[in-house]
Amino acid sequence: MIHPNRSYLNLFSPFLLVAAIVTIALLPFEPEASGQAEKGASSEDWFIKSDKDRNEKLQTGISGGEKRDIIPTLPGMPIPQSERKKPPSPDYLLGKVKWGSGAVIGKELTEDWNLASNDMLEFHKLARSRDFKYMPTQMSLAEFSYDPALMPAVLLSGVRELKFTPTVINKLRQYVLDGGMIVCDSVYGSPWFYESSLKMFDDMFPESRFRVLPADHPLYHISSDIDQVTYRSGGKGEKGKPFFEGLYIGSRIGVLVSKYGLGCGLSGEMKVFDELEKKGLKPKAYSIHSARQIGENLAPYIVGYGRVGEAEGKAELFGGIDQNAPTSEFVFAQVKHDGHWNTHPGAARQLLTRLENDSAIPVNLKRVSVDLERGDTSAYPFLFFTGLDDFVLTTKQIRTLRKHVDQGGTLVINNGLGLATFHQAAVREMRRVFPADEFRLLPQTHEIFSSLHTITKVQYTPTLIKDQGDTLQGRPVLFGVKIKGKLRVIYSPYDLEGGWNEVRYPLSRGYQSDSANKLGSNIIMFVMTH
Repeated sequence: MIHPNRSYLNLFSPFLLVAAIVTIALLPFEPEASGQAEKGASSEDWFIKSDKDRNEKLQTGISGGEKRDIIPTLPGMPIPQSERKKPPSPDYLLGKVKWGSGAVIGKELTEDWNLASNDMLEFHKLARSRDFKYMPTQMSLAEFSYDPALMPAVLLSGVRELKFTPTVINKLRQYVLDGGMIVCDSVYGSPWFYESSLKMFDDMFPESRFRVLPADHPLYHISSDIDQVTYRSGGKGEKGKPFFEGLYIGSRIGVLVSKYGLGCGLSGEMKVFDELEKKGLKPKAYSIHSARQIGENLAPYIVGYGRVGEAEGKAELFGGIDQNAPTSEFVFAQVKHDGHWNTHPGAARQLLTRLENDSAIPVNLKRVSVDLERGDTSAYPFLFFTGLDDFVLTTKQIRTLRKHVDQGGTLVINNGLGLATFHQAAVREMRRVFPADEFRLLPQTHEIFSSLHTITKVQYTPTLIKDQGDTLQGRPVLFGVKIKGKLRVIYSPYDLEGGWNEVRYPLSRGYQSDSANKLGSNIIMFVMTH
């Protein structure tokens, strides 16, 4: 298991610690019981306003014409000198979307989107306390530009079922693909809103699926460490841990769904839950303290991964699935699996372009995705396998990978963002593929570190330096498995691929760009010559 303050060097003998941890992690999860009565007859049973609008105004401290970098830096992090100057930032960070129909509560017209009317006011107060000087705003979908450069993230909140026209759905999809982020908050933990959110975005992104964020995800640690939370109601099944589901676009969360209400906790208005419970409903929500702690982390996550969205949202060339590798060219073939396999879009092309310039190796700049279920990888001597979270290989996939290396192919595994969940899965699943072999640390004298560039020292990302810099001492860390006496499986427990994109990934445990590119080029050169 990856631990923030623990070296990888002692984790591979012989997988016992990881196997024990994984066994515990995979114990059956028993969700809370929730009958139809607790859900209500319809979403209308949940339609209650938490409190009146306070109509407070934040002092922005920013003149209308003032220009600043869209993502100047995260507080306390210097800007690398090599990073290009970015265009002026928007005035807004997270805009609240007006949606749904209205109803008169008392004498006031209330709509779905504004049940927790003061949540964004408090969210932006928290953001400003962290030196993010953005202004709260709200807009209808007709007014929305769908441009992440003008509005990096939007909030959809409510209790009724989310329903949008096909035109809006297509625009929201493109907004996310272009680098925007959508946050869905089931204000009181309404199952109607929560379940419809998952379904709508699952349908919107058939190429991806929602995943529970792991405990070491950057969202939980980017500003403060959120290892434990408290709930106003519900949450018994989470055992004091935060619970969010994210739909990844590349390495960032494109759509974040909160099963547990955030809005009332952000605004400090919790009396409404008593009224819901009197009706026999079972609301689910974070406490005020935990909701605000999550809000404090959400702002820098949107900021930090907004630039990632810019880099990873660009169009990328893919080879056809059935395309045979040209005999004279190196082809970057990437394995598809049931985890999030497309971690850093565009990164492979960036590396291959540099490799083309730095060596005599002819390369094909189109990355090819490989389905191991098809069983034939003979056209691709190089297979790249990466991810962010858990995955499980099928029997057919195991046979295909085993055959690939037995016939002289190489498998390169990369831990995207350096997260513990993928590391545990990679060690566990590779032991299923190669039960008689172990990952072993490659010595610094191994020829892979001199196949193109001579690499004796490397530069790590700030998080890896903070966590393990004293232990690693600037050395490159790669593990390998020998098959028939030759190195055929190479594993980087720290993220290589993110460095190829030359963009900062906040809280990534990996290699800085120059080191990542040299290591990546050396690996390809080694594969091509052995």
